[in-house]
Amino acid sequence: MPPGYEESVQHRHPDPPIYRDLLARWSDDGRTLPGHGDPEWSQVITSPIWPSGPLFGG
Repeated sequence: MPPGYEESVQHRHPDPPIYRDLLARWSDDGRTLPGHGDPEWSQVITSPIWPSGPLFGG
């Protein structure tokens, strides 16, 4: 291959067992995991800034 055409994708190695076990424990506890979305945060950031509805005059 000519110079400058090397593969740019990094090869990912599997996590060591201690990290897999830690992620499994966090998942079992219902914690947010690194690299995964946080459903509670997603709900917060997609909610309107100001409350609306009959209780708030909306």
